Amino acid sequence: MKTRFWVWLLLGLLATGCGEKPVTRVYEAAHERPITCLRLAVFPASESLEKALKGLYPFRDDCPVLLEVRHKENICCNSTQNVEQKTLSNFPRHFLRLELRRGMTPLYSYYIDLDHPADAGDAQKAFETLREDLPLANP
Repeated sequence: MKTRFWVWLLLGLLATGCGEKPVTRVYEAAHERPITCLRLAVFPASESLEKALKGLYPFRDDCPVLLEVRHKENICCNSTQNVEQKTLSNFPRHFLRLELRRGMTPLYSYYIDLDHPADAGDAQKAFETLREDLPLANP
């Protein structure tokens, strides 16, 4: 009976090891000058992500501040460190990353592991988090 308890406890801990909690960072340079506009780049191209983001903000092609959105699907991790977690849980195989830069100077970053391909809802949550963390002037 004790063994069964420990097995279920271990399985529960492994299943919750990788949650959908983003890692964000606001760089000092973000506070040096106000951000008055944004330019958008999505890699690889995704019509649904781009449409979702353009519905939240009027991006401009001539803006010096770039919001780069990267997403990846079906990541294969060959590390042996997470074997148990990959086998016994819904291990994330996708990610979504937002990076905000003025030229080459980083202003903000957002990263989240996902157990599904990034979709419009994930992009909206990410952009809303960016807006909460960093003031954006209305263009």
